[in-house]
Amino acid sequence: MAKSEYKKVAAEKKEAKAHLLKNDDSSPLLVVFAPSSKGGKGLSLDHFYQLLEGLLILSSNVVVVSDDEHADADAHLRGKFSWVNPKEGRNKDVVEKYLLAADMALLFEEHMEDLELLMDKGVVIIGHEKSPFLENYRPNEETGNSFTFGSMNPWDIFRALVRAHETYVFPYDWQHIVRGVLKK
Repeated sequence: MAKSEYKKVAAEKKEAKAHLLKNDDSSPLLVVFAPSSKGGKGLSLDHFYQLLEGLLILSSNVVVVSDDEHADADAHLRGKFSWVNPKEGRNKDVVEKYLLAADMALLFEEHMEDLELLMDKGVVIIGHEKSPFLENYRPNEETGNSFTFGSMNPWDIFRALVRAHETYVFPYDWQHIVRGVLKK
């Protein structure tokens, strides 16, 4: 992947982020694709809310993309989180703007069809390790294009989120990961 492609994506992301956040915030923008309330083999909604509460201590701006109306989340997660409901094509333009500006995204199995779209936008993925497209970032070897977790437990997922946030503050490392995302 040419440096010019990375520079183009980075410039577009910076402009989109400045427009969305309307301040000089250097914190990462994290887009979280919420698990469905229908359950399944993924993360339960109770564990998902615990994970969101943990995100309050991280430095990121958080956008939750969810087809479900999470009324109870509004009561205790107010302020730091933006919620977008894309169900039936609603808010498609809003979601697109967030994805253009996003530095990282948390994806669960049910949203892996969005993986390529996010990678094309230079978004670093935090996702399950069994995805064939994701390679966990290893700083000593400077390899990998994502931050992965091994099980669907809030602590494993949170650990991957913390690693992503810790790495984000090192521009050289973050640029290296984004280049890996773009060359997929």
